[in-house]
Amino acid sequence: MGNGVGLLRRGGGTDVVQRIDTAEDIGPDKDASSGSKSPIASSSVSPKGTATLEARLRQLEVLVEQQAQQLHGWESSMAVVRRDSRRIVTVAQYNILASYLGKNTQPWFLYGAEITCEQRAAVFKKFGERDANGKPANAWPKYAEGILTPAQILEVNRRDEDFKWPSRKVRLVDQIRQLDADVLSLVELDEKEYFHQCLLDEWDMVFHKRPRAASLDGCGVFWRRSKFSLLAQHAIDFVDGSDDKGRLQRDRSCLMVLLQWRYTSAPPLVVVSTHLAKDPEDRSQTAVRVRQVTQIVEALTEFTALHSVSEAPVVLCGDLNAKHFGEIRGIARTVWQMTGSQLHKFLWCASDVPTGNTSITKARQCRIDAVQYLSGQMEVIEVRDVPRLPHGEVIPSAEHPSDHFPVVVKFQMKDAYQTHRELGRAWLECVAGQEKVHPLTQADLRSAFEFFDRDKSNSIHRHDLEEACCDLQCGNFFSDIQQVLLDCFPEQEISYENFIRAYEIRMNHERIRSIGELEKAFQFFAGGRRTIPLRQLEEAFREITPISFSDAEVKEMIRRLDLPLGVEEVDLHSFCEVVCRASFPHRDRRPFSPAALAEQDTWGQPLGRQSTKDLGAKLMHLSELNSSRGFSSSSPCRNPSTWSTNALSPPSKFDSDKSICGLSTEESLGLPMPPRSPSPMTLIRQLNGKVAHCPTVE
Repeated sequence: MGNGVGLLRRGGGTDVVQRIDTAEDIGPDKDASSGSKSPIASSSVSPKGTATLEARLRQLEVLVEQQAQQLHGWESSMAVVRRDSRRIVTVAQYNILASYLGKNTQPWFLYGAEITCEQRAAVFKKFGERDANGKPANAWPKYAEGILTPAQILEVNRRDEDFKWPSRKVRLVDQIRQLDADVLSLVELDEKEYFHQCLLDEWDMVFHKRPRAASLDGCGVFWRRSKFSLLAQHAIDFVDGSDDKGRLQRDRSCLMVLLQWRYTSAPPLVVVSTHLAKDPEDRSQTAVRVRQVTQIVEALTEFTALHSVSEAPVVLCGDLNAKHFGEIRGIARTVWQMTGSQLHKFLWCASDVPTGNTSITKARQCRIDAVQYLSGQMEVIEVRDVPRLPHGEVIPSAEHPSDHFPVVVKFQMKDAYQTHRELGRAWLECVAGQEKVHPLTQADLRSAFEFFDRDKSNSIHRHDLEEACCDLQCGNFFSDIQQVLLDCFPEQEISYENFIRAYEIRMNHERIRSIGELEKAFQFFAGGRRTIPLRQLEEAFREITPISFSDAEVKEMIRRLDLPLGVEEVDLHSFCEVVCRASFPHRDRRPFSPAALAEQDTWGQPLGRQSTKDLGAKLMHLSELNSSRGFSSSSPCRNPSTWSTNALSPPSKFDSDKSICGLSTEESLGLPMPPRSPSPMTLIRQLNGKVAHCPTVE
């Protein structure tokens, strides 16, 4: 083998040099199996040689460690590239419980003291007392004395160990690293420099502090540096109202960022991080949270328009402090639809990632942390399970360092063609189907039209529809839907204008998938009653609309209800109908102008369009044919080829109370009319204001 090489063996904390015999040590004068050594081969390594070998070994160890780190970096980069090729992103929302708020002595914790709801309420009352200068009048344990026993106070102090920041912050960083999120929203973040330094090896971040001086925390958005780069950021401080001196009240905030993918040409990703007003159990705070949501959506509209990314995917992460997310969205939708303003489609089309309870304390067990997204642009492929605690256990604890669990979701971005195809299907389902659908924006409808307009002739013909329907795999529609649909339009082709008109005719409040949110809004306004007095509704609008709204705008919102003279209340059905009818989300946004509104009918269309009624009746035929399935060729109502011009024409009298297109299903199909009750709006007119007897849609 030639010259030998010494081998260092480490043991007992001391480096020991052990000489290894080489091939030259075994020769004619030495028996390899014997213990005797040749005098020539008995020399030992000198101290200088030992030091040289030790230094060389340390150099090799450092080099191996550097190469291992480099290989790990390459593996991580390759994993990012593989994920990015499929445009996959993992998003996490985490309320980390700010260091200055994380004390067991806070009234919402008090772990170790088994107290009743009445006792906790009494502690909260003393905790909230203020002195003449507006500062807290009672510190711990003063606000608990007389309510908790001395033994309970001692137990609360003992259980504070799980809240200690020096150990808790380390566990938080470990928890965040285990999430392995590409995008991370941290709220109640006060020690931002600590987290920035701990996560600097992989993540970049931006931060915005809450506006109130006494509040040290805020919202932070982190993103994996190898996956995204920052294009833009924007922060707002919510205006919650004004005090008796006219000073604006600000407490919470919102941070939004625009992230560009590094290794794919996918559209940028808009990420919104927020923390809404406290106390999910306090219904009076719902109005504050709604006002904050309206400001988020308005800011999102302006932010995406400014950077020309109105159609980019959006993810909203936050501690919403609300038990019913749909209620907040529904009330906010009511505000903006009644103003006729065009806002970002996130308000209408956002989907919520389902999880279990995200906050488990002695005071509450509920889901208040959310990740919401646009399902038309993103697809959920994994939702991490939220831990389920044994009965009676609470957080934070030795295992869970916050009073909130993180919400972690893995998304896959949809490509442009997939998005256009789904928009095309949504239009077809709205016009020819019976299913509930999300409202489409102006850009959505343009994309849907382009999906059907295969030859780019600015008009949809028979061959366009056949190819598009084949692409859509229209299993829910009958086989000859292309021809029957074209028969509804002049010259058997669909222009863009008629494409929009058909959508508007068929999209009524009963077809909107998120109508349940408006029903929750009605319940909030009505306070458990079956009807809402207009005076009460106007007061509620003033409470929830952004503070920038003028009295004239609020009164115009009420005017848009378009109730008959003398009617002073509105029921659920009429409320949902008029709110949905007030504006379409695809309309261009326009400044408030009563004069401009007077020039339009309730649908925003020019008045006197007789052909709209004809188109509505024909589309109702089409919807009924599609829903019937299994229609026979012998029935003139089932066989499209036997339709005549007269059969497709609506009756001459148009009653706007019957349906969106003016006809009931039976009338439009020429079938016998079953007895039916008049609509709520008709009853209101008939009763001349005696709405107490109006039927209510439950």
